[in-house]
Amino acid sequence: MKRLIKPAVLLVSMMVILSSCTIAKISGKGSLPLLLNNPAEKVKVLAHFKESKMITFDYTSSFDVYEVIAERLASTQADMATNLTITIKSDVSTFFVNLFTLGLANARTVQVEGDFVKIVGGVGSLMDGHEVLGVAKTSSELKDLLKNLAQNGSEVKNIVRQNGQFVVLN
Repeated sequence: MKRLIKPAVLLVSMMVILSSCTIAKISGKGSLPLLLNNPAEKVKVLAHFKESKMITFDYTSSFDVYEVIAERLASTQADMATNLTITIKSDVSTFFVNLFTLGLANARTVQVEGDFVKIVGGVGSLMDGHEVLGVAKTSSELKDLLKNLAQNGSEVKNIVRQNGQFVVLN
């Protein structure tokens, strides 16, 4: 019996150490805005969506919403996603993945629900009252443009995507 106590204590200690204190960290690092609520601008709802993705072998509890909806968002002409509801849950499939891997997979399902919208006045309406500092067609051009603007001491306040280009505003 004493032989079993040491390995059990070691196993429980390792589980406590490896588990994180963060329950969940949710971010959105995509190229289009992701809003939990309605924007201040007038918008037209293009489509309601509900997307899910199983996350496995992630012990950080950090989830990027954009990873879950990126494919669906790319297939629309939306300017942004609004009214987001993010749910992290276990379901039958994650239960069996965790059962089969003895919990090592740490599988969970991230579900994102919301609306894809288009700004009624166009993205250009966001530029009212701002001076256009430059336009870039690709992300590498944008990087170079931002570098040049920083060297010239220009203050960049916003970057808007319009007609497939990046518009840099002060």
